[in-house]
Amino acid sequence: MAMNPHHKEILDQIRQRSGTPTQHTFLNNYLGNEHPRFPINAPTLRALAREWMKAHRELSAKALVAVLTGLIEGESGTEKSMAGILLDYATPDQRQFPPKVFGSWLEHLVGWAEVDSLCTGKYTLTEVPAQWETWKPLLLKFAKSKNIQTRRASLVLLCSPLSRAVDGDLVTVALQNIDRLKGEKEILITKAISWLMRSMVKHHRKPLEKYLKDNIDSLPKIAVRETLMKLKTGKKTSGKKMSPKKSMGSAVKRKAK
Repeated sequence: MAMNPHHKEILDQIRQRSGTPTQHTFLNNYLGNEHPRFPINAPTLRALAREWMKAHRELSAKALVAVLTGLIEGESGTEKSMAGILLDYATPDQRQFPPKVFGSWLEHLVGWAEVDSLCTGKYTLTEVPAQWETWKPLLLKFAKSKNIQTRRASLVLLCSPLSRAVDGDLVTVALQNIDRLKGEKEILITKAISWLMRSMVKHHRKPLEKYLKDNIDSLPKIAVRETLMKLKTGKKTSGKKMSPKKSMGSAVKRKAK
């Protein structure tokens, strides 16, 4: 199948700014996949995406989806991550495509870095709340997927929106998905649960504290520890260790004062 000409243009620019794609055992383990990666730093990649989208404002939402699909189905992790970065610089009109395409995109991503690049940022911040009637059943469906990348996405797609004051129904779905996935042991899920819960601290503290109190023994320990620390200090980690139940009690007492 011939490569989309816009995909080729972006790939050529990546190659010009980097070198031969490489693999590295440490990075493979850290990123969770063995996809080759171009040696190009994040600021350079982001600048490339910003410039490219600025030069292609005429692209329709459908045309942009074709470009992103080509990148996501590409061989390198750099191409896959580039798709999410391009979405950050898309116009509001270009973001008006059916969210269900994320389901097929996620089948081509592996590891937290590729999933998170696509599923966080300006697109999710604006479009998940704006297209909530479509996103809600999709997110609930993603949490039931056999694909762990898609299950992670059911959580991280809500992190950016919930970092703002949004409709309570997003909180309800977030807690439903957490509840469905809280028994999984894979770090791809446990860390996503922690991230999502911490995203709720600023604007959705009350329902978060109630859910945490009711489920403290069944949630992943790392999620409990980091969320309690965020509730207490505004940060996810600290040099001091405290038992989850003692931390929960401290957080409730401080709120009562």
